[in-house]
Amino acid sequence: MTEQQTTIGEVFSAGAEEFHGWSPMLWDQVGQATAEVSAPSLGERVFDACCGAGASALAAARMVGPGGLVDAVDLSGALVAIGERRAGEEGLGNLRFHEHDVTAWEAPDGGYDLVQCALGVFFFPDMDRDTAKLGALLRPGGRLAVTVWEKGALGGWGQAFKAAVETEREWPGSPQSDQLARIDTPHGLACWLEGLGLSSPQVVRRDFAVPLTPAGAWDLAVGSGTRALLTGLAPAAVESIRAHFTAALEAASVTDLDVRILTGTAVA
Repeated sequence: MTEQQTTIGEVFSAGAEEFHGWSPMLWDQVGQATAEVSAPSLGERVFDACCGAGASALAAARMVGPGGLVDAVDLSGALVAIGERRAGEEGLGNLRFHEHDVTAWEAPDGGYDLVQCALGVFFFPDMDRDTAKLGALLRPGGRLAVTVWEKGALGGWGQAFKAAVETEREWPGSPQSDQLARIDTPHGLACWLEGLGLSSPQVVRRDFAVPLTPAGAWDLAVGSGTRALLTGLAPAAVESIRAHFTAALEAASVTDLDVRILTGTAVA
């Protein structure tokens, strides 16, 4: 496990409750949309990488039925625990959660029928290398499904947060943003999947607006990867960023979260 991956796991664990607070409004919608495209079938074996609190894994487990199996894996132990609780509440005995590095996971005999990863591949230290490892978990003819943010998604929210952070510190370069920029269009995502050695790439676009309040906007900031941008700041500085963030959202009349996703599928 690399230092970068450990840091990401710790960031998401620290903001796990705020992250999960967005499950009904955002993550579950993204997870359901991912599963509708990845199309798990009855009895299939599914690997859900970077599962978070289980949004796409829960959807897949419902679709594969009792005769199927879903392994859901994430670095964040706190999110894995939430996912386990949710699976138990639904009685999904075919869904197993694991705190583990997805790039070091071993496939069961015969491989998985489907590997899916919703909003996770751009967090990998090396997106090409590490996504290829996910593809290697598939049986011949199995499918890989990857969901990413479309270019421009979360724009108003993101611009307001960036402006607020810059009142206290310089905005850092982000390897995750650089990697996402390569695959945030339908053409870019399809070409990337093909470049990994997969065939028949297809991309489906979905968009939906989610009502956004100042409190909810802040919970999203501290309950996702952007929480890392607040690390090391004094509490007073964090509170100042929060105040500037709220003011920037109000000034720009940002009252909805602009959710736009792309789900690409390809065959091993």
